Amino acid sequence: MALSYGIKKVSIKNVIITALTVGLFHFFMPLIGNLIGISIFEYTIIKPKYVLFMVFLILSIDMFAHFFEEKPKIRPLNLLGTIIFSLSVSFDSFSVGIGINYMYDNILLVVLSFCIISSLFTFLGFFLGEKMSKSIGKYSFLIGSITLFLYAFFILTK
Repeated sequence: MALSYGIKKVSIKNVIITALTVGLFHFFMPLIGNLIGISIFEYTIIKPKYVLFMVFLILSIDMFAHFFEEKPKIRPLNLLGTIIFSLSVSFDSFSVGIGINYMYDNILLVVLSFCIISSLFTFLGFFLGEKMSKSIGKYSFLIGSITLFLYAFFILTK
């Protein structure tokens, strides 16, 4: 999604704030997922992968619809826009948190790694999106949509 946002000229201040916000969400979402997952998903028939599949499928359809617009509308990266952006790209780390304590002993080290890497990738996504906007332009929405669509179905196979 950062690639798609990168095609629109976004100020460096907003890029840094958004990248840091994504990092914070990638820190807290696995922790919250771990707490909720232990208490809810073990006692219900709801599988986290189906919830995650629906989220990515909806995001994919939304990006695909933007591809056909004459001038794609990108939600502004104001306070609400930054939070929605960060939440939508960090939702997958919520599901990781559900089973993280079964895979790793040091959960805080893992979520700190998520935080740092996701911040860097978001920053790079904005930067690459801006550089690639001249060559691919609004096709970044199509590329992002296809990527999210494939990822949604990949989640189902896990």
